[in-house]
Amino acid sequence: MNLFDNLSIEEKEMLFDNVEPVIRKYHKGDTVFYEGDECDYIAYVNEGTIVAKQSFSDGHDNIIRIINKDEYIGINLMYSSTPKYKASFYADTEVTISLYSFNDLLMLMKASTVILKNFLRALSDSAISLSDHIKLLTHKTIRGKICYLLYNEYLKTGKLAFTIDTTKTDLAALLNIERPSLSFEMKKLQDEGIIDNKNKDYKILSLDKLMKEL
Repeated sequence: MNLFDNLSIEEKEMLFDNVEPVIRKYHKGDTVFYEGDECDYIAYVNEGTIVAKQSFSDGHDNIIRIINKDEYIGINLMYSSTPKYKASFYADTEVTISLYSFNDLLMLMKASTVILKNFLRALSDSAISLSDHIKLLTHKTIRGKICYLLYNEYLKTGKLAFTIDTTKTDLAALLNIERPSLSFEMKKLQDEGIIDNKNKDYKILSLDKLMKEL
């Protein structure tokens, strides 16, 4: 969601008279933010997809979040006592973001209860997303992780057919499993008539069977 939804044109013109976001563009593979850097801005994704990765000493990366268009980075750090990025963020496609300083955003929230409510909703959504990811990783089987991920997409979209705009390699990293293991289990789910999958398009063929795997 956009923090500035439900504002009239007049309200936007008045509120943003002295606030100008910083616009940045990135190419696929570019680093947007580094793990450990100070977070001074809330970033709004105008276009593209960004992945948040944590790197480990053994050389493997674990994707902890995929950030799509109309989502935010740093919203959970605004009032943190240690506002530092907990992961590195990379452009997965061509990306455009808008950066709002904490001070500017605080001023806007003081001036508008609509922006304040939108901020609290976005903050809550961020917390739910983190909780969902923790639940995802608690599944002991690869099949359970895949089914939980697809079930969550069904809940978010309200549709049995949807697109997950990320590669299978990144999807495997998000699930913290090996890429071949993901392909093997996905094929089994398709052979059993539980799901269908072509590239980034997914369809749940049997919701009942999928839910039995959760």
